Amino acid sequence: MKKNWFSFLIVGSMLGIMGTIALAEDSSHIVSSNIISSSEIQSITSSSTSEEVMTASSAETTKNTEEMPLKNLQTVDSIQHFYPEQYGVLSKDETFYYETAEDAKDGTNPKEIDDLSSRLVKIVDLYTLDNQSIYHFFSDSDQEGFIEINKIDRTESKKFVTITDKISQNSVYKDMKLEEKVDESLVKNKTLKVQEEFTVNEETYFSLVGTDNKIIGFINKKEASETENAQGAYQSLGSYLNISEKNKDVYQNFEFDKKNNTSNLLNQTFLAKGIYYHSNGENYLSVFNQKNKWIGYINQKDVNLTPNKQGNYQAYGKYVTLTKKNYDIWGNFAWKSKAKAGKYANQTLIAKGIYYHFNGEKYLSLYDNKGNWLGYINANGTTIAEGAQGSYYPYNKFVTIKSKNYDFWNSFKWSKRGSSSSVVNQTFNARGIYYHFNGSKYLSVYDNKGKWLGYINQNAASVAKGPQGSYQNFNKYVSVTTSNYSIWQNFDWKKKSSTKNYRNQTLHAKGIYRHYNGEDYYSLFNNKNQWLGYVNKNGVTLAEGRQGIYHSYWKNVTFSSSNYPIWRDFSWKKQNTSFKVSGKTLMARGIYYHFNGSSYYTIYNGNTWVGYINVNADQNYDMNKLIPNTESLLAVHQITQQKILDSAKRPSSIIDKVLSMPTINRNQITFRDNHFVVSLKGRGLGMDSVKLTAKEIAPGVNYRLLPADQIKGAIPKLKGNQKYIALTFDDGPNPYTTPQLLNILKQKKVKASFFMVGNGVNANPNVAKRVANEGHQIGSHSYSHPQLTGLSTNQIQQEMRATDKAIYYATGKLPKTFRPPYGAINRYVSNVVSKPAIMWSIDTRDWESRNPYMINNVVNNNHHSGAIILLHDIHQPSVNSVSQMIDNLRQKGYQFVTIDELYEMGERPLNGYFSQYRSVRY
Repeated sequence: MKKNWFSFLIVGSMLGIMGTIALAEDSSHIVSSNIISSSEIQSITSSSTSEEVMTASSAETTKNTEEMPLKNLQTVDSIQHFYPEQYGVLSKDETFYYETAEDAKDGTNPKEIDDLSSRLVKIVDLYTLDNQSIYHFFSDSDQEGFIEINKIDRTESKKFVTITDKISQNSVYKDMKLEEKVDESLVKNKTLKVQEEFTVNEETYFSLVGTDNKIIGFINKKEASETENAQGAYQSLGSYLNISEKNKDVYQNFEFDKKNNTSNLLNQTFLAKGIYYHSNGENYLSVFNQKNKWIGYINQKDVNLTPNKQGNYQAYGKYVTLTKKNYDIWGNFAWKSKAKAGKYANQTLIAKGIYYHFNGEKYLSLYDNKGNWLGYINANGTTIAEGAQGSYYPYNKFVTIKSKNYDFWNSFKWSKRGSSSSVVNQTFNARGIYYHFNGSKYLSVYDNKGKWLGYINQNAASVAKGPQGSYQNFNKYVSVTTSNYSIWQNFDWKKKSSTKNYRNQTLHAKGIYRHYNGEDYYSLFNNKNQWLGYVNKNGVTLAEGRQGIYHSYWKNVTFSSSNYPIWRDFSWKKQNTSFKVSGKTLMARGIYYHFNGSSYYTIYNGNTWVGYINVNADQNYDMNKLIPNTESLLAVHQITQQKILDSAKRPSSIIDKVLSMPTINRNQITFRDNHFVVSLKGRGLGMDSVKLTAKEIAPGVNYRLLPADQIKGAIPKLKGNQKYIALTFDDGPNPYTTPQLLNILKQKKVKASFFMVGNGVNANPNVAKRVANEGHQIGSHSYSHPQLTGLSTNQIQQEMRATDKAIYYATGKLPKTFRPPYGAINRYVSNVVSKPAIMWSIDTRDWESRNPYMINNVVNNNHHSGAIILLHDIHQPSVNSVSQMIDNLRQKGYQFVTIDELYEMGERPLNGYFSQYRSVRY
């Protein structure tokens, strides 16, 4: 059929004939009807002159007028042009149409519809004729013309159709022939507005309009997922998403009421259970958290979808330190463990990436400093570091710098601060430590004034046990040249001894500690490899060798022995064999106190040096050195008293005088004929002097000045690597219990010390004698057991002398030690008694408990090397406890000794002794 169109260049009079042409350019001006009633037609007719009909601009008028039929324009009252175009289906009952509006008005020249019945046609315009008839102008690929409005079936729709992957193939047709299909990309996963519904060949179709209000195509209703909502039909999704953008809205509904903002959900992973392909062209996800709580609707373009619960990989690039040992390092997100965090405890690693997992946790992708991937770890098992140095850890350990070849750093940008060479062997406080990514550890080091020295590689230092620093081999010899320095048991400053006890001796400083306090301490050993303690290096003088340091002497020495070699050096390789010293007086300009225990003069014949010779070749003694103090003099006095009684024909006749005789002085002692002669003139003792051998006097003097071969056996020696303990018994002897105790001690081969009361000895002299004969040591415990601190000088002397006599008469020996009753002693009592006071370090309180089990329990809980245990041999339960006590202590590695053995005969008057390592000067 020929198409007749007329030009838009219509004059104003022609427009008057046309009336008002309304152009509706949006869907609000499209007539929604199925088969329109006469009242609806009247409404449409009247609307053509109403203000609701838009008057076209000149351009729009031109556009739409060009599409009108060319003939008989005068028959048209109004025209409504559809945009977008509308579609409908010609009624099955209709068999004709009109080519022109005039024919339609007059009902003349009807045309056969041919095969248009039940076919889809495009409705171009709506015409109101001047006879008030309303016609559609329709168009088909083959035909076009006018047909009454009620002869076309169509239904306006407010529905929406969602087209998803679930729809088989592409079901949207491109045009009204329903043959050619549109490009799938235009409709896939979209929600489109339905303009109208119509039925063709008993199939219902929807016409679909895009967001630009243009017809996209047609879809069979059976193939469509239809909904009343602009957001489209809900589509199950089941994907995970990361929220990585801020300030994006989260909606409560599709009225777009705001529920939240992505800024509050940033970097979290959620589950998108469903998706809406909204008709506005956007996709909205229905989002839930790991607790199945609905979060809201989020525009898909504002998030990153992922199929995995761990979410998307995000670059991170931060250093972390592994601080929790019990966390797993995962090989994947199926939770296959690759390692435990403890394997890398405190190490600094790089977290190149991060996953914000759906379970609410963060997982870091870890790499070591060689680029090896280690696995995934929960971020809670790590600490984010400020840089490659890792996290700061409090350390608070003392370290000694051992190497000269390390730098101190100002920062971890490697700005040099200093060198370890300036502080090598010094001890500092490492307050903190960094486990650097480079694999090294760095200490934050401070000196003893709180000054920060910088960061240093831990390999430059050794960790010390305390502020004393690390032990360093020293292996040098030192001479003790002071008397007022303490020798320490440990670096908690428990005193062990004093340099006074080793004055002028040469000792072996095997090790040295460079203490944090800035002082150096030597670890001292004697020539028997017994450890003596720690001493400040200022208390001694470093020697060139085992001979010790040179001491000025400048005395003439007469040599009476030719049995000693003259050495040219202290390597003992060269002798001076050409010079004989026997009977000669030479100048000893100096003296060396050798580590081997001997002393050596450096002697001169005039101004000619002869060599070094053992001082024993000179048999003259300096009594001030041999008897160096009051305590030693009192000890020699006790030895002299015993010697007097041993030498007397009738000891009982002089014993009172002996016990009350004034203390001897050094001027009374001379060395003659290889004996020490003590003058007794004017004392009324029946003798002018007594002679003491070197062995007899050795326990009371500085025995190291005596010839070793002459004092052999005089001084008991303990092994430095053994544990010793002393059993002591008070208040005996008892005629019943003491013999039982002696039987036990004999059976167990144990020697003990007994502190006896004088009245008990007088009552049981045979028991006391047996104690002495079986090798036990006897000391005084007063005569009647009073509290000595409450007595006068005379009363104290009476108590002590009466006891001395009782013990002497029973055993033939005077007691040289005493134990104050009740432990009550002070300086006054100590001066009057003038005997070593033997105290205790373990009080069994056996007199109170009277229970062998409880007695042993006290010992078991308090035993220590060098201990003195207090017991009483007058109580049967005490005696009954001894056998088990001995067995228990032996199992713990102890050896039993007497008091003399414990102190190697070194106990002195005016001193109190509590254990092998603890004594006091009263």
